[in-house]
Amino acid sequence: MLDYIASIAVRALNIVFNIVPISASLWLGRRLGGLVFFLNKRRRVIAYANLKAAFSKEKSPQELRKITKAVYVNMVQTFMEILSLTKVDRAYVDKYITIIDRQHMDNAVISGRGAILLTGHYGDWELSSMTSALHDYPIMVLVREQKMKHLNELLNQLRESKGCKVIRKGIETKNILKGLKKGEVVGILSDQDAGRNGMFVNFFGRPTSTHTGAMVMAQRIGCDIIPNFIVRTRGPYHVLHLEKPFNISPDSGEEGVRQGLQSYANVLEKYVRAHPEQWLWLHKRWKSTPVRTVLVLNDGKAGHLNQSLSVAREIQKARTTQGYALEDTRITVVDIKYKSRFRRIALSVAAALCSWRCHGCMRCMKACLEKESYDVLMGTYSEFVVSCGSSTAPVNAFMAIENNAKNILIMRPSAPLGYGKFKLAIVPRHDNPPKRKNVAITSMAPNLINREALKAQGERLKDISGVTGGKTIGLLIGGDNPEFSLTGDLINKVIDSAVRFSRATGASILATTSRRTSKEVESILKEKLKGDAACKLLVIANENNIDEAVGGILALSDMIIVSAESVSMISEAIASGKKVIAFELEKKVQGSTKHERVLKSLEDSGYVAVAKPEGLYGALESAWNTNVTGKESADNQTIYDAVRRLI
Repeated sequence: MLDYIASIAVRALNIVFNIVPISASLWLGRRLGGLVFFLNKRRRVIAYANLKAAFSKEKSPQELRKITKAVYVNMVQTFMEILSLTKVDRAYVDKYITIIDRQHMDNAVISGRGAILLTGHYGDWELSSMTSALHDYPIMVLVREQKMKHLNELLNQLRESKGCKVIRKGIETKNILKGLKKGEVVGILSDQDAGRNGMFVNFFGRPTSTHTGAMVMAQRIGCDIIPNFIVRTRGPYHVLHLEKPFNISPDSGEEGVRQGLQSYANVLEKYVRAHPEQWLWLHKRWKSTPVRTVLVLNDGKAGHLNQSLSVAREIQKARTTQGYALEDTRITVVDIKYKSRFRRIALSVAAALCSWRCHGCMRCMKACLEKESYDVLMGTYSEFVVSCGSSTAPVNAFMAIENNAKNILIMRPSAPLGYGKFKLAIVPRHDNPPKRKNVAITSMAPNLINREALKAQGERLKDISGVTGGKTIGLLIGGDNPEFSLTGDLINKVIDSAVRFSRATGASILATTSRRTSKEVESILKEKLKGDAACKLLVIANENNIDEAVGGILALSDMIIVSAESVSMISEAIASGKKVIAFELEKKVQGSTKHERVLKSLEDSGYVAVAKPEGLYGALESAWNTNVTGKESADNQTIYDAVRRLI
C-alpha cells in the first residue's frame, strides 16, 4: 500500500514540477535539504562518521558538519531534478550540462569495442546517463531493484523515456555482455560496500570492499572502462567529466581486476575530495573493512592506561573470532590534558547533556582541553573508544558521539555522567554496580597479564638477573598517591622483613620500583638490597627501567609482595596466578576510602593477603607454608564475553 501511495505521490509531484521552473524547484530543494539534515538522525550520523573517517586529519568538526549538511542539500536537489525529469530533453542538456572530453566516448564507440561508463552516487548520476542517451549514445543502465516495486517501475519508465535501456540485476544482466560485444555502452554505479566477499582496494587510506562485476565484464569482453562524474556547479548547471579510458588485459587474471578497481577508486577519490558534498555519504561504505581502530584515552596514570589497554586487547582478540588478524585492530593512545580542574568538571556536566547533535560541534571539548589534546583527538577516527577513570569519562562520551563509535568505560561513572552514555561499563563488584545489560561486573581491575607472554618475559629476565632456579620472592614497590604515603620508615620495615624471610627460606629476591616511587624510597632500596646476595635483581624504574621487569618478576616468582596503594598492580600480581601479599601504606585521609574497600573485597574473596609492614614477616611465613597457589580470577573471560557481544 505504501509503495502504491508513494508512486502516486511521485507522479503528482512530477506533474507539478514539470511546470515549475527548475531554478525554483532547486531553490525549494535546498531549503528542504536543510530540514532533512536536521531531522534525519540515523543517516546523518552515518554520513558524518564516514566523512570523519575520510577527512579527520584534514578538516575540523565544524567543516565536516557543514559538508554533511551540504550532502543533504545536494541530495534533495537531485531528488527535485528526478521529479522534473520529464522536462529533460536535448535542449535542456545543451543549456545546463557541459561535457568535458567527449572524445573518449566517441573513440570507444567508433572502435567498436564498447564501453562501460563507470560512476558512483555522485552529483545527479541519473542526469549523467540521460545526457549520454540524449547525445546519440543510447545507454544500457544497470539498476538495482528497489523494495517499492510501483515506485521503482515509475523511475525506470522515466529513465527509458529519455533513451536509456534499463537492465535489472539478475537474469537480465546477460544482456549487458551481449550489448558490450556489439560495441554498445553500459552505465554502472560502483561505489558501495560489496561485503566480505568483495575485492578490497585502497580508498581514502582504508581497505574498502568493492564489487568486481564491471571489471570482470570489461576483462572478458575487452571493452573500455570510462570513469565519469557529473559535478553540480551552480543550481541546475552541471559539468560531466569523461575520464581517460583504461582496459583490463584478458590474461591479467585477478590482479588485473584488482588494478582496475584501484584505478577507478583513485579517480573516485579525486572527485570526492574535490567536491565531498556531492557524494552520497549516507551508506556504510567501510562496513566490511577489516581495519578498525580502538582509541584509548590516557589520563597519565599508568594503572588506568594498562586497564584500558587490556580491554583494547580483548577487542583485538574478540575480532579474531570474526576472521580478522590481530593487526587489523589498531590501538591508538591519546593523552588527555585539561586546561584546569574547573574545565574538567565543566566537561563532565556537558557530557551528561550531550547527544548525537553534538557531532560536528565539539566546542565544549575545545574549551576544556589543552590544544594539543584537542587537536590530536579531532584528527583521530575510531570505531571504539576505551577509557578508565573519571577524568577521561566525559571525553569518552563526546568521542563516541563524534565518531559514531562504540565506547567502553572502566570503573563506575561518576556524577553527573550515567551508565547510559556508554555502550559497555566494566565495573568491579565492590562499587555496587547495577544489573544492566551494558554493565560487566568484575572482581578486580582489568590487566594486561598474559600467561604465555609472562613466560617469555621470565625467560628474558633470567639472563639479566642470573636466577637459575630455586624459590623466588617478587617485590613490586609503588609510591605515594592522594590517599596513601610510602614513607622511609615503612619501606625499611618491608625490606627488613623480605630480607629476613629470604635468609630463612633461601629464596632469591627480584625487586622493581615504579615511576611513582620517591627518591627517598629508591635510596633505601639501593642501600639495603644492592649489596645483599639474596637480591638477584633491583630495577629502579626512574633510572634504568627494563621493559620486561614486572612481567619477568611475576613469571619467575613463587610469591609476590606488592605495595597496596595500586589496585592495578595488585590485579596484575593476582592475574599471574602467584600468591600475593599486599602491605599497607600510611594513610593520609580520614574515614574509609574506596581503595580500602577494594582491598578488603579482594582479601575476603581470597585473592590477596593484606598485612601491615610490621606484620609482613608473619604473613609471608603463613603464605609460604600454604600449599595452594594464588586464586585465579574469571575477570578476563567476563570482559572478553562482554566485548564479544558488543562488537
